[in-house]
Amino acid sequence: MVPGAVTEAGPGGDRPALTPPEVAPPAPPPTGSVRMTIGPEVVAVVLVSIAVGVMAFGVAVAARRILGWAVASAIVAALLAPFVDRLDRYLPRVLAILTGLLLVGVLAGSVTGGILADLGNQFDRLREEAPRAAAELEESDRFGEAARDFRLEERVDTVLDRLRDPTSGVASEKAASAAGAYLVGAVLTAFLLSSGPKIGEAALLQVGDPVRRERLRDLVRTGFARGRSYVLYGLGKAAVAGGVGWALCYWQDVPAPIVVGVAVAALSIVPGFGILVGGGFALLLEAGLGTVEGAVWLGVAFVGLQIADILFVRHVVVPHSLSVGPAVVVIAVIVGFEIYGIGGALFGAVLAIFAIGMVDAAGGVIEAAEAADDEAAAAAESLATHLPPELG
Repeated sequence: MVPGAVTEAGPGGDRPALTPPEVAPPAPPPTGSVRMTIGPEVVAVVLVSIAVGVMAFGVAVAARRILGWAVASAIVAALLAPFVDRLDRYLPRVLAILTGLLLVGVLAGSVTGGILADLGNQFDRLREEAPRAAAELEESDRFGEAARDFRLEERVDTVLDRLRDPTSGVASEKAASAAGAYLVGAVLTAFLLSSGPKIGEAALLQVGDPVRRERLRDLVRTGFARGRSYVLYGLGKAAVAGGVGWALCYWQDVPAPIVVGVAVAALSIVPGFGILVGGGFALLLEAGLGTVEGAVWLGVAFVGLQIADILFVRHVVVPHSLSVGPAVVVIAVIVGFEIYGIGGALFGAVLAIFAIGMVDAAGGVIEAAEAADDEAAAAAESLATHLPPELG
C-alpha cells in the first residue's frame, strides 16, 4: 500500500480509494519587453525626405510663374488639337498650327481690348458722375450735413485724382512686359501641338506589360476625350452666355456691360448657379445706379438663362462627355486663384474637369478588364471540361 493513500473498507478488504487527479494551474503568459531600435538608415531617410520635400516646395514656389505658363500652354494645345487636326487635312501641319495660334491670339486680344475699352469708358463716366453725385448729397436735406462734415465732394475728387485710367501707360507697360511670356507660351503650345502625341506614346512605351499598357492607353484616351469634350462644350456655352449677358446689360444701360458679360461667361463654367452669380453684379449695378424695374427684368432674364444652361448641360453636354458637379469646380477655382490669380482659377477648373474625366474613364476600363478576365476564365474552364481525358 502506498503510504498516505486513502483506503475504504469493503467485502474484499481494504482497497485504495480513487481520488481525482490534481490539475496544474495554467502557466502565466511569458512576459517581456519589445525593444525598437532606430538605426542611422531610418534617420537618414527621414531627413532626406524632409529636405527633398522642402526643396520641391521651394522650387514650385519660385517657378510658379514658369510652371503656370507651361500648364496653360499644355491646356491650350489640348483644346486646339481637334481644330488643328481638322485643318491638317487641307493645309500643311505648320500652317494649321499657326492658324490655330492666330485664332487664339485674336480671341484673347479682342476680349482684353474690349474689357480695357469698356473700363476706360466707365472710368470717364465715373469721373463725370461721382463729383455730381457727391455734390447732390451735400445739398440734400437728409444726408447733407453728414456729407459736408465728411467733406464728401473733396474726398471724391481726391480719390479720382489717385485713380488711373485702365487704358493709360501703366496698363500698356504691363502688357509690353508680358509680351515675352506670351511669345514663350505660343512657342511651347506649337511644340506640344506638333510633338505632343509622340511624347504621350513614348511615355506609354515605358510600361513593359502589353496588356497593362493597352489598358492605360484606353484609360488616357477615353478620359482625355471626355474631359476635352466637356471643356469645349463649356467654352461654347460660355461664349453664348457672355454674349447674352452683355446684350441684357447693354439693353438696360448697365455700367461696364462688356465686363459684366465676361464675368457671366467666366462663371458659367460653374454648373447649376454660375450664371446667376455673374448676373448678380449686373443686378447690383442696376439696382444702385438704375431703376428697380430694370433690376427685376434683369433678374428674370438671368434666371431664364441659367435654366437654359442647366437644360443644355443635362441633355446635350452630359450624354456626349461626362457629368461634373459644382463642388469640384468651385474648389478648383478657389485653389487656382490662390496660386496664380484669375488665370490660375480658369486653368485650375479645366484641370479638375480633365481629372474627373480620367477617374470616370478608369471605372469603365476596370469594368471592361474584369469582364474580359471573367470571359477568358469561363472559356478556359469550358475548354478544359470538353477536352478528352487523355488530353486533360
